[in-house]
Amino acid sequence: MLDKSLFVSDTIHEREVELADGSKHTMYFRELPASEFQRYSFNLYSEDEQKRLDATPRLIAASLCTEDGKPAITIEQAKKLKAGPSMAIFRAVQDVNNPQEKKR
Repeated sequence: MLDKSLFVSDTIHEREVELADGSKHTMYFRELPASEFQRYSFNLYSEDEQKRLDATPRLIAASLCTEDGKPAITIEQAKKLKAGPSMAIFRAVQDVNNPQEKKR
């Protein structure tokens, strides 16, 4: 049997997201399965311009949640984020889903 650490957990991760203006916002994120990142990659490099434009908002909407794990934002809302907040939230999604491994 595979170790459970290899699978997405139901844990909701709290992150403080700092914007360029210095303001800090507490946000919550779900872990995402590898298939969501495969879809992100496929969309990001698609020949379809709309798929490329929707790739990051789709990933943000899949991960960003309320403290109790309910979706916090729709894809349509994520598309309307300003560039700075979108990138800051995206970095938090990456951090939750790809934590730095401990150095040996």
